[in-house]
Amino acid sequence: MAAEAGRQEPVTIESLRDAARHVYGADATGYAEGRPDYPEEIYRTLTDRCGLEEGAVVLEIGPGTGLVTRRLVAQGASVVAVEPDPAMGEYLARSLRGANVDVVGATFEQAPLPETRFDLAVAATSFHWVDQEAGLSKLGRVVRPGGWAALWWTIYDDPDREDPFRQATAHLLGGADPDGQRPRSAFQLDTTQRCQDLEHLGGFRAVTSQLFHWTAHFDTRRLRAFYGSLIEIRRRPASEQGVLLGGIESIALEQFAGEVTRPFVTVIYTGQIGRAHV
Repeated sequence: MAAEAGRQEPVTIESLRDAARHVYGADATGYAEGRPDYPEEIYRTLTDRCGLEEGAVVLEIGPGTGLVTRRLVAQGASVVAVEPDPAMGEYLARSLRGANVDVVGATFEQAPLPETRFDLAVAATSFHWVDQEAGLSKLGRVVRPGGWAALWWTIYDDPDREDPFRQATAHLLGGADPDGQRPRSAFQLDTTQRCQDLEHLGGFRAVTSQLFHWTAHFDTRRLRAFYGSLIEIRRRPASEQGVLLGGIESIALEQFAGEVTRPFVTVIYTGQIGRAHV
């Protein structure tokens, strides 16, 4: 019986999806402090390719604490933000009170959204939490003819570059993959499959992918907040989280003089719904 009591359920995408709908919002302020912004090339792609402009009606899937939402609003867009985590939704609505943002508390699959309504639909490091077949089909229905979708992810890793801090913390956070990124990044970085899915499941055309290599910079406060925002750490008991984050901070101070750089990559997929025939 003792062995059974200590046995852990296997981690599946379904169990992670369920956890993601409440674990991040348990400390929305810490999440907002820890997550780095996206490369400027992402925002240029939204304006130069995807029609983000003054007056655009934008759907955002999984806005979290509003990192991207603020950039959309700053461009003059009106935003419908679909957020399944109630605590995250409350944080977003409170922090963006008075902005042209409507927060819908639901999963994307279940959210009541009008069809052919949106000029642009975006999902920033969130669409892996959505059932792909149902989600992409719905995405193709809610974007208007001629409108665009942009799905992107930052991978907190870059296998093509050296990462001394990753290696220095490997013994704390799980061997050669301390952030838990490499098994799952195969999905985000499978450009052939992601493009095909946008085309075949969503009905998008002119689908392309772009990959941006960049470097994130952290002081110890931001570093602790960043690691504290990762689901691999947030799902652990609070006492264990504290020990891990303390160890990460100590390594940053003792081996990196309190200033850490890490190589990241961001991949973006964009596609357009065909214009209706007149």
